[in-house]
Amino acid sequence: MKIFVKQLEFVGRHGVYDEERRDGRQFQVDLEVVVEEDSSTRSDDLEETLDYRALAEVVTEVADGPSRYLVEKLAGDILEAVFDRHQEVCEATVCVRKHAPDVVGKPRWVGVELRRTR
Repeated sequence: MKIFVKQLEFVGRHGVYDEERRDGRQFQVDLEVVVEEDSSTRSDDLEETLDYRALAEVVTEVADGPSRYLVEKLAGDILEAVFDRHQEVCEATVCVRKHAPDVVGKPRWVGVELRRTR
């Protein structure tokens, strides 16, 4: 079963350049995890599943933590925290997007997608 959080938004002070770290940038994160089929599909009991709120909390805690130079590192730290805190997760994919007004061509977002399995 896949459980996901899409377009979670925050302002983060991550980046290589001083102005990114000083002023912050708008970020979006998509997180998708795979867990073994669980009984929540039959029981309708929140205690028998991985609550997507817990996934959103992992993302925001990592995002609010120490500043990283690279979105690659931010993505890796998010996945590491997901696997550390949620043993039921067997696979996870995270997409981290950063608003990049100073990049040539003015793309709306730049970023990375990272997938890992346990």
